[in-house]
Amino acid sequence: MPRTIVFLHAHPDDEAIFTGGTMARLADRGVRVVLVVATSGELGAINDSTDPHRLPEQRRYETDLAADALGIDRVVFLGYRDSGLPGDPANDAPGSFFAADTEEVAREVAAILREEEAEAIVVYDAGGIYGHPDHVQVHRVGVRAAALADVATVYQATVDREYLHFVETHLVDHAGASVPGLPTIGVPSVLVTTMVDVRSHLDVKRAAIAAHASQVPETSSAMTMPHATFADVYGFEWYVRNGPAGIIDELT
Repeated sequence: MPRTIVFLHAHPDDEAIFTGGTMARLADRGVRVVLVVATSGELGAINDSTDPHRLPEQRRYETDLAADALGIDRVVFLGYRDSGLPGDPANDAPGSFFAADTEEVAREVAAILREEEAEAIVVYDAGGIYGHPDHVQVHRVGVRAAALADVATVYQATVDREYLHFVETHLVDHAGASVPGLPTIGVPSVLVTTMVDVRSHLDVKRAAIAAHASQVPETSSAMTMPHATFADVYGFEWYVRNGPAGIIDELT
């Protein structure tokens, strides 16, 4: 049976932006990669070519395309609703991920961890990388799920804010700018325990991001910047590990 890791993400496209290269590298090593997505991103961006009533369906389809590109073996949608940015009424709306009972959702995720016999789980850092309520909930749910399923190694996906200060704008900068009052994104370099060089898989990562065309149009900076610049901005992925060194550390 292959070694297995579960990635818990909040919305379609998060998996490609923050962990796509790691996923692709693991898949190339024969690791079973399972993606669990909490919501369908119902409150994502709407452009001229997007039917707002079909946005959740479109974003699920885009996730499947990205998963194929990255070599992901299984995609699971938990079925909660996008909670919107801090202060949005959707934060507390019935069915929203942020309003869901953390223990109840953690039991759902723990069941997947047990079923898959996962040796590690990937969540977000405690601040949700850039403060989005759904990202913060991913951290809470994922950490608790790991405890329930006796998964010792928890990787918190993040960004090295000091590194990003010296390169072109990352998509997380745009996301962070949309969060009122957010002082910082990610974590300082000193808190990063595991940095994965994904430059060998940049074409795959870029294709996975491009699959989420409803949110990252082909005219966006991420899609138009030269390859060398893309490598500088998206060529590394960062984690804060809790527990013993695990499968992602083997990539460093």
